[in-house]
Amino acid sequence: MKIQVLENMMFNEPSIWVTATTAATFISTVYLCFAEITGNHLQYSKFTNYKPSAKQAIKLSSKTGMLILYTPAFLAGAVSFVVFPGGDLRFFLLRFAVTFHFFKRDLEVRK
Repeated sequence: MKIQVLENMMFNEPSIWVTATTAATFISTVYLCFAEITGNHLQYSKFTNYKPSAKQAIKLSSKTGMLILYTPAFLAGAVSFVVFPGGDLRFFLLRFAVTFHFFKRDLEVRK
């Protein structure tokens, strides 16, 4: 017995954009893998404005940076319960999951 809706969602032919995005992601992942293996590491920091030639860089602790990013998202999720009180169960679960996720992140940062 086939369920047509599931078959359409799961086995559709991918569009050219999905195929191109998948290929670009795969190529960039392989490049970054070989770059790390050969010792050509990325100069990456989430919260530091890193410039090798600059004498002064803006430095921000990870805890402060995470709170700056996660707290507004948590507050927006909490406010969504007041601003959009209606909706079905699916909409409620989505709001709850997003709000709980960012609340949990805020608690993890404060440890």
